[in-house]
Amino acid sequence: MSNPKVALFSTQFCAYSQTFVWDEVTSHKRYDIDVYTLHRLYPERFPYDRVFTLDGKPIEKFLCQTLLFSPTCAHNIRDNHYSLIAAHFGPGSIYALPYAKRFHLPLIVTYHGYDVPLLWNGRKCKPEFWRYWALSQWMLRRVDRFLAASEELRNMLIDIGAPEEKVFTWRLGVRIPDISTIHLPSPDVVPETRKLIQVGRFVEKKGYIYSLRAMQILRDRYRESGRPFNVLLTCIGDGECKAECERFVQKHDLGQNVRFIENMPQEEVFAEMQNSEILLCPSIVARNGDRESGILVAKEAAARCIPVIGSYHGGIPEIIDHGKTGFIVQERDARAIANNIDLLLSNPQLRCEMGLAAREKMENEYRYEDRIEALEKHYDEVIAQFNEQL
Repeated sequence: MSNPKVALFSTQFCAYSQTFVWDEVTSHKRYDIDVYTLHRLYPERFPYDRVFTLDGKPIEKFLCQTLLFSPTCAHNIRDNHYSLIAAHFGPGSIYALPYAKRFHLPLIVTYHGYDVPLLWNGRKCKPEFWRYWALSQWMLRRVDRFLAASEELRNMLIDIGAPEEKVFTWRLGVRIPDISTIHLPSPDVVPETRKLIQVGRFVEKKGYIYSLRAMQILRDRYRESGRPFNVLLTCIGDGECKAECERFVQKHDLGQNVRFIENMPQEEVFAEMQNSEILLCPSIVARNGDRESGILVAKEAAARCIPVIGSYHGGIPEIIDHGKTGFIVQERDARAIANNIDLLLSNPQLRCEMGLAAREKMENEYRYEDRIEALEKHYDEVIAQFNEQL
C-alpha cells in the first residue's frame, strides 16, 4: 500500500537559510511529499525530484503571484489525490489556501518566526507580503492546524486570533552526529587560538553587532590585564547588515580577531563549527519587528558538544538550559556576552561539561527522527479529524 501524499507549499525551495525544509521533505517515513514553490533554488545543492514550479512559465507565474492561483498547480493537485496540504511560513499559506478550499483538503501551516509579527508590523505593506496580511483573517479561520516553532510563537498566534485548540508547538529537530565522528571536548586540551563562531544571515535580528561589541569589550579587557588576546570569531553568512559589521571591525581594529566567510555548504559549516569552542546566537527583535523562533544552528552546535551563548529571545531559552548547557543573556547585552565568553574560555572543565550536557539535551528533546515522527502524528490527527467532519 502506498503512503498518503502531501502537497507542501513553500514560496522558495530551497534557500541556504531554509535547509530545514529540504531536510524535512527528504526524511518523511510514512508520507510522500510533493513540493510546490514559486522559486526553485540551488537544485544541485538540494536535489529533490518531486518539485512543482512555474519556472519556465513566466506569465502563469506572474498570475499565480498576483491572483494566488495556477491552473497547472490545480491540475497537478487534482491528479495526485493528496490527503493533506501543508505550508512552511505564513506567506506560503496564502498560496495553499485556494487549493485547500477548491479540493476540500485539510491544511497545516508551520510558522517559524518572522511570519507572525509580519501581520502587524510595517513590513506587512510590502509588495511581497501585503496579500498575506490582507487575507490573514481567512487564513486564521481556514487553517486546520497551526504549528509554531516555539512557545512564544504559539502564544502570538493565539493572541492574533488563531483558535487555541488548533495551535500546537512543534520544534524543528536536529540530526545528531555519531559520537565517534565529532571532536569530544577535553579540559586538558586548550588550543593556542580560542575560536568562536556565529552562523546565519547578516540581518538585524541575528544580533551580529552585539557579538562584535562583545569581542571589543573582551579585547580591551585582555589588554588591560596584560593577557594576549588570541581569540578568533568566525562569522558565516551574507546579508544586508554585513557591511555595517565589517565597518565596525575596521573601526575598532578587530581585523585579527574577526573573520567573515560567505555562505558555504552545510558540511563545511559543520567543520568550522567543530573547530570552535563556543557558538554565539545573540538574537534580538529587530526594529521592523522581525524575530526568530527556534534557531537550528544552536541545536546543531549543541549536538556537537559545543556550548551556546544565546539571548532571551524566541525559542532560544527552550534550546539552552541556562548555566547547564550554555548561557542566556538579555537582548543587546554585549557585556554579558563578553562575560560568559570569558568564563567559558577560562574554565575548560565548565566548557566541557556544558558541551556534553548540551548534546545530551539534543538527544533527549530534539532528535531529528523523533521530531519527524511527531510531525507525521500531526498529519495523522488532522486528516482523521477532517475526514470525521465529512
